[in-house]
Amino acid sequence: MQEIGVGDIHTHTMYSGFSKYSFLSYPDSVTTPRTSIKVAEKLGLNFLCITDHNTIKGAVEARKYNKELVVIGEEITSRNGEILGLFLQEQINPGLSAEETIEKIHAQDGIAIAPHPFSAHCSCVGKKMNELKFDGIEVFNALHRDGYSNALALENCNGHAKLGGSDAHASYMIGNGYTLFHGSSQEDLRAGIKNKETIYGGKVASLMEFINYGARVAYESSKTILKVNGVDCPMSARISRVRNSRKISYLLGSIAYAFSPLPVVCTLLGDRLLQHKGRKIWRDAHRYRFTNER
Repeated sequence: MQEIGVGDIHTHTMYSGFSKYSFLSYPDSVTTPRTSIKVAEKLGLNFLCITDHNTIKGAVEARKYNKELVVIGEEITSRNGEILGLFLQEQINPGLSAEETIEKIHAQDGIAIAPHPFSAHCSCVGKKMNELKFDGIEVFNALHRDGYSNALALENCNGHAKLGGSDAHASYMIGNGYTLFHGSSQEDLRAGIKNKETIYGGKVASLMEFINYGARVAYESSKTILKVNGVDCPMSARISRVRNSRKISYLLGSIAYAFSPLPVVCTLLGDRLLQHKGRKIWRDAHRYRFTNER
C-alpha cells in the first residue's frame, strides 16, 4: 500500500513583517523558524512550507534545522492579490501583475498556488484565479473562520489541485490546515500537485487561538523593545529605528494589551466583522452567477 504524506503548504514566521488594520500596525507573526520546525516535527508532518510575506528569509533559516522537512516558499503581494510560490530558489519581488508573478515562480521550476482566493480580509485574486496559470488552489485555509471564503474557493476550483493550509501566524496553528499526497518526499508533493492528486483537510483556527495570538504578539513585542530575544527580524529592525521616548510608550502599550481583556474583546469584534464580510462576499458571488446564468 502506497504511503500517504501530509504537510502544511502555508505558514508564517517572524520574518513576515507587519500587517496593518485601520491605523494599527503589528507584527504578522512572532514565531521563530526554529520553533516552526520543532512543532512540525512533533506533529509528524512530511513537509512544511514556510511562506513569509515577500521574503524567503524565514524559509532559508528554517532549512538549516531540517532540510528534508522545509519547502522554501513565499507569499507574494502581486497587484492582483496574494500568490503562493513553493519550491523557490530566489525571492520574488512584490508589485508585479499576477501573470508576471506566476511566470517568475514557474521560471524557478516552482509551484504557483492561489491562497484564500475569496478572502474577506486578505488580498486575493478572486474570480481571476481561473484565468491564471495556477498549479493549485488553497480551498481550505484554517485562518478563515467565516466559512464562506473556503466554500467559494472549493466551488470555483476548476481543474486545479485542491490544497489545504493553516496560514499559521503562530506556532500552535501549524497543521490546522493540511494537504495529503501519495508518497512522503518533497518531490512526491510536487508530483501530487502537478497531477492534481492531492487531498485537503483540517479545522478552522479557534477563537482561543486568535486571542492567544494577539496577546503573544504584544508580549513578544515588549521583549523585542527590551532587547530580550536578541533575534534579528523585521520587528527588531523597526524598533531599533524608533526614538527611546517612543519605545517607552510602545513598551507600556504592548504590556497593557498583553495582560488585559483587550485580546478577547478585539478577537470577538473582529470575528463578528469578518463573518459579516464573508457572508456579503458569498451573496455577491452568487448574485453575480445568477444574473449571468439568466
